Amino acid sequence: MILSKNIAILGSTGSIGNSTLEVVRNNPMFFKVVCLTANRNVNDLARQVNEFKPNYVYIDSPELISDLKLKIHDTETKIIESKKDLCEILASPEIESVVSAMSGSSGLFLTNHALVNNKQVLLANKESMVMAGPIFKKFKHNIIPVDSEHNSVFQLIDRSVDFVSNIVLTASGGPFRELPISEFKNITKDMALKHPNWSMGEKITIDSATMMNKCLEIIEAFYLFDFEPEDIDVLIHPESIIHSIINFLDGSSICQFSEPNMQIPISYALAYPQRISSGRPSYDLAAKSLTFQKPDLKKFPSITFAYNALKNSANHCLILNAANEIAVDNFLQQKISFNNIFNIISDSFDLPDNEILDNIDDTVHADELYRAKINEIINKYYL
Repeated sequence: MILSKNIAILGSTGSIGNSTLEVVRNNPMFFKVVCLTANRNVNDLARQVNEFKPNYVYIDSPELISDLKLKIHDTETKIIESKKDLCEILASPEIESVVSAMSGSSGLFLTNHALVNNKQVLLANKESMVMAGPIFKKFKHNIIPVDSEHNSVFQLIDRSVDFVSNIVLTASGGPFRELPISEFKNITKDMALKHPNWSMGEKITIDSATMMNKCLEIIEAFYLFDFEPEDIDVLIHPESIIHSIINFLDGSSICQFSEPNMQIPISYALAYPQRISSGRPSYDLAAKSLTFQKPDLKKFPSITFAYNALKNSANHCLILNAANEIAVDNFLQQKISFNNIFNIISDSFDLPDNEILDNIDDTVHADELYRAKINEIINKYYL
């Protein structure tokens, strides 16, 4: 019997947040939405509040609070007006599970706060694990990954890596898998935002186009599952049906497959260790042929960035994430070319990384310092 669970969703108006609410919508007897948060999307947040009637709602843009008050109606939802009050709610017994669906580094502090307060965290914010892997690794018994690849690995091995030889994370290859490297210089923002399989936010869609998403996922898998970097492989699988492959010491392999829809891994994470309806059907293997190929590391050096960062230090992972976020933001503003995303990240590896970071405050401070230096690096790449 599945017991009802009280949840908070950090970043409820994004693609992961909306998919989570769709699973809740399909399983209203199992989940109570206690708290919703968003950055600036006041219209969607208000619609969610009016439908799910959470106890609390928070918008990380004070100037939009008055607008939110006007848009929510027929509900006793309390609007939280400070991050301090939000932290108190997340730490309270009212909430059992926290879905960390905020994009980029913005989710680092709140995700850590939930873990420190012994909440089960459904982690979709891979940047948090990349930035503070050694810190979050201490709490991995309370983390259930939501990313389709890591959720797939989790389903196949749970938290035990006994008898596993290595794991394979699959990748769609993004929109430029077959584009000649000579044409990369002509890639535009609009081209990069057209993902062939997934509907996602702008930042993660660009990460897929550069395959930096797979770089971040290699680092996340390293901290979540205790594999050595050389035991985490990547395989291009354009159809995005098989999400991971586990190879065992005896030569046998198992995989997890499903249609590319985030409701499936989210439903597993929400109901773990049991299963509920995701609202999606099982995948018909006769529907299409499945293909696989090795990634082209000349076109996508991003994959090698992960192994280099892990070989050097945890700080290099922090630097890599900061450089990628800054480069992607500048590309979306059309200030730099697509190819220069790779160049900026590569240049950032020359920054010193000798500081030991063993708490979130020091990590955030170091991240700010690194970002200032990366912004100096980026100047030479402006169009």
